[in-house]
Amino acid sequence: MLTSADNFYRDADFIFQQDLAHCPNWESSAQRVLQSPASAMAPPGDNAIFHCSMAPGFSMSSYTMAWYRQAHHGAPVEFLIKEYEKPTEKFHIVLTTEKNTFSLHLSDLKHQDSSIYYCSTHSYCDNSAAQAYFGAGTKLTVLVKLLNHSSEEECTEKRVTLVCLAEDFYPDHIDLAWYIDDKEESTGVAKDDSAKLNTDSNTYSISSRLSIPFKKWNQGNTYKCKVTFHYPKEKSNDGKWTTESSTRWESLTAPKRKSLHFFTFHRW
Repeated sequence: MLTSADNFYRDADFIFQQDLAHCPNWESSAQRVLQSPASAMAPPGDNAIFHCSMAPGFSMSSYTMAWYRQAHHGAPVEFLIKEYEKPTEKFHIVLTTEKNTFSLHLSDLKHQDSSIYYCSTHSYCDNSAAQAYFGAGTKLTVLVKLLNHSSEEECTEKRVTLVCLAEDFYPDHIDLAWYIDDKEESTGVAKDDSAKLNTDSNTYSISSRLSIPFKKWNQGNTYKCKVTFHYPKEKSNDGKWTTESSTRWESLTAPKRKSLHFFTFHRW
């Protein structure tokens, strides 16, 4: 038998899956439920904390608080945890009603933790259906650290090729650029013509390759790959989306040996 709380979370899932932008209380939600940060990036194994608070004039003591996440726009929304629930290996919450704060703590981040995290509140009026309010969301991107490969990997005697790979991102708005000692490099750069769609996960991947003379590689220069992801933020009244950008850098200094190195980035 569903309790009133069960009905709320089931109904809230339905609202999310219909479309957050068409939630009847979406405009007032962003004003009532405040979230920070707007976006965050972290490597695997790190921890993350997302903060939620109520706007002046509203008190958490009058609401039931919960956290949700959505892998990307249009994906199903997953309920995570609500106030006073026991912590899990991945999530635990800290509710401080006197300070009007409700934070979500994530531990041991994995690639699949990359999502948009929403803080929500609900209340009941005159014994009617639950009234739900949602924050604007916090976008978490979990990235992969630089992989160090063994000397058994092959490279030619004349040239070394470095690969910058971005994968598991959505939508397909991403730019890759190479820098050598903080100066952008265009010579020897080859990039995929367009991002490739993985139909199983409905996410994209794209790569860029930098080919350099082995003599130059052996000089101890620092090589950087810059990944810039452009994602939709909100839809205006005229139907157009405004966008925001997140940038990630990864670098290595050329060792005094032959090797082939890969930069890999996940979950943009």
